[in-house]
Amino acid sequence: MPIEILVLLLLMAAAFLAVCVLVRFNFFSIDKLNWFPISCIGVVLIGSVLGHDFFHLPLGPLPLTLDRLLLGGLLVFFAWQLMFGQQQLTQMNFVDVMILAWLAMITFSTFVHDFTIMKNGPLSRLLFFNYVPVLLYFLTRWIRLEVNDLKVISIILITFGLYLAFTAIAETRGLNAFVFPGYIMNSEEREFLGRGRGPFLNPVSNGVFMAVCICSALMWWPRAKTHRSKLLVLALAMFISLGVYSTFTRSTWLSLVVGMGAFVFWPSKSHEKGMMIIAATVMAIVLFPVIGDKIFSFKRDQDVSQAEMEKSALMRPLFAEIAWEMVQDRPVMGVGFAQYPKAKYPYLQNPHTTKPLLTTRGLMQHNVFLAYVVDMGVVGLGILLSLLGTWLLASWRVWQNRSLDLWARQFALANAVLLAGYCVNGMFHDVSIIPIMHMLLFFWIGIVNNVLSRPEAFQKTPTAIPVRH
Repeated sequence: MPIEILVLLLLMAAAFLAVCVLVRFNFFSIDKLNWFPISCIGVVLIGSVLGHDFFHLPLGPLPLTLDRLLLGGLLVFFAWQLMFGQQQLTQMNFVDVMILAWLAMITFSTFVHDFTIMKNGPLSRLLFFNYVPVLLYFLTRWIRLEVNDLKVISIILITFGLYLAFTAIAETRGLNAFVFPGYIMNSEEREFLGRGRGPFLNPVSNGVFMAVCICSALMWWPRAKTHRSKLLVLALAMFISLGVYSTFTRSTWLSLVVGMGAFVFWPSKSHEKGMMIIAATVMAIVLFPVIGDKIFSFKRDQDVSQAEMEKSALMRPLFAEIAWEMVQDRPVMGVGFAQYPKAKYPYLQNPHTTKPLLTTRGLMQHNVFLAYVVDMGVVGLGILLSLLGTWLLASWRVWQNRSLDLWARQFALANAVLLAGYCVNGMFHDVSIIPIMHMLLFFWIGIVNNVLSRPEAFQKTPTAIPVRH
């Protein structure tokens, strides 16, 4: 559609203009551009905007998409460079071991059960929701990265955040002509329609992506030397925040507050932290009586009434009860990876309860931690929690290393924001069944572990000391 092409061209022009301005003022060097990291973030962004819903070749249970094709090409090119010494594998560490243990666990759980149910659903989920993100992780973790690459990635994500925010606002304001790609409004998938679900068709993943994009904008705050530049950084962050609001999803709002609190509060000075706490407390006291009712009761989905949404919220205790009954029967290894849609049916007809468990028949678990403990028992849940804890520990180590350039440390801090988004939203949604969420998670931890494994490449640039004559 012409308007879609116009929007895409405007976004490309804005990105090109931003790069030109930043190169002009020496924020990064264009002659040192490394196309490998740009291609890796390109896999994530292409999978977000031009993914399966936009285009795919139906090759049986293994459809080919543009992002998977790009990732395959990058893996082949990396292997080629590795053969000729242009790339080098660094020694594996605790992050790699934990990821491989997690992958081994879900692989074992998949193949000891019937992975052909629901048209090979468990197998497809294992490959595309887990193996593909892990391949992207190892690629990002081993390629040669430098500080200049981190600057470029932040600019790309700021631009992408502006696009997501603009699209989310257009969705919720009925400006369908400005929503790109068109499948966002025209897709047969009607769930969440009316919220800012973006190209992901899911407001949760849209909100988490925008939170990371806000972090990318705020990374420039310490480098903004003038009032105009500081105002620009704040304007970018506020506009993308409006996009997060437009998701009309309380868990994304909560995760943004938690994540931004960590990103801004953690590196601040002691007196600044005190002022933030006071300001946040006053705002909560003043605003909550005014907007509290609207937060907890409002119509969000276009095709769902407010009464239906309130009924949906009341179903969460039912999911918890079903999960508890299933875990009691198989506490150690669970019912099998991605087996919940089939294994739950006997529990929905429990004669010993008067609760309407059958109302959850066509729905997945609404909590990622309950989903893991049901599918893979306490062993699987323990590995998931250990994995998330390992990622947080890696981020903490990078952030605490003051010999590293601030860019590297900020990316580690942003990873904590991303983990907060995963966990907070995971309390209300099974975020493990959103494939693009895993792509972003594993791409980002790949960057953090790259820094952790090659700290010499991210050392601070020595400040020149003036010589007195």
